[in-house]
Amino acid sequence: MTNVPKKIIWLASYPKSGNTWFRAFLTALFGDCSVDINEMNASVAFSSKAIFEHFTDMDSSNLYEDEVKLLQPEIFNEAALHLQEERMFVKIHDAYILNKAGRPIVPTETSKCALYFIRNPLDIVGSFANHKETSFQEAINDINNPMLRVSMQNEHSSTNTQFRQLIYDWSEHVISWTGVLPFPVMVIRYEDMLMDSFATFRKAVEFMRLKASEEDILHAINASNFDKLKEMEEKSGFREMETKSKSFFRSGSMGNWKKELTDEQVESITDRHRLIMSRYNY
Repeated sequence: MTNVPKKIIWLASYPKSGNTWFRAFLTALFGDCSVDINEMNASVAFSSKAIFEHFTDMDSSNLYEDEVKLLQPEIFNEAALHLQEERMFVKIHDAYILNKAGRPIVPTETSKCALYFIRNPLDIVGSFANHKETSFQEAINDINNPMLRVSMQNEHSSTNTQFRQLIYDWSEHVISWTGVLPFPVMVIRYEDMLMDSFATFRKAVEFMRLKASEEDILHAINASNFDKLKEMEEKSGFREMETKSKSFFRSGSMGNWKKELTDEQVESITDRHRLIMSRYNY
């Protein structure tokens, strides 16, 4: 594919690292500075079966994971080509990997750039456990699992609204998205989104080359405040949440691990992920 417009902006993250919060911000930025968490129109999901079936005109229920990964790059190239708007935001939790044909599952041809949201894995534990309705130890096992997949299906059939997603462990996921990629990647720490929201969101807007004034950014940050998102979920639920957990939005804070995890649990994470954690000041 030559002279193809690069429209896709990837919103990539390990689960529970700020991706949904940022999508709410984008919804407010391009809307009327208001957010309905069940009507967020700022992105589509890479793992969506609906998009896959729309562009392939096939029932994907019985496709193997490898078959899906072979087709996904072509599907999102087509989606970008058919898009009338100048950009397309795509949420993705998959690690940046190659498919069986040796091609990245993320298409190079139509990709403009990526934002990679990273969060202290010690704080991910509580959020992940809450999301999956599992124990902290089970969440730690997932974070340390070198072959972790989410949206698991029954045997080989794809019965959920999302395809299986290969995540890897936390460190390998980070490495996969922050290495040398064929498009620019900006790393955004969840903690910076909390501590210096305006500067962090403004840098992201500038990196993506979006047109937005400082006033627009401030209003969008206020409209997508974590407490407001949590309040909306309590009132109306959150339909993106496929699990049976009581809430998607937990506390949104940092440092909860200090009172939630045992010394042994902290050590099991830091021993495995020390190198990458130190790289990002965790």
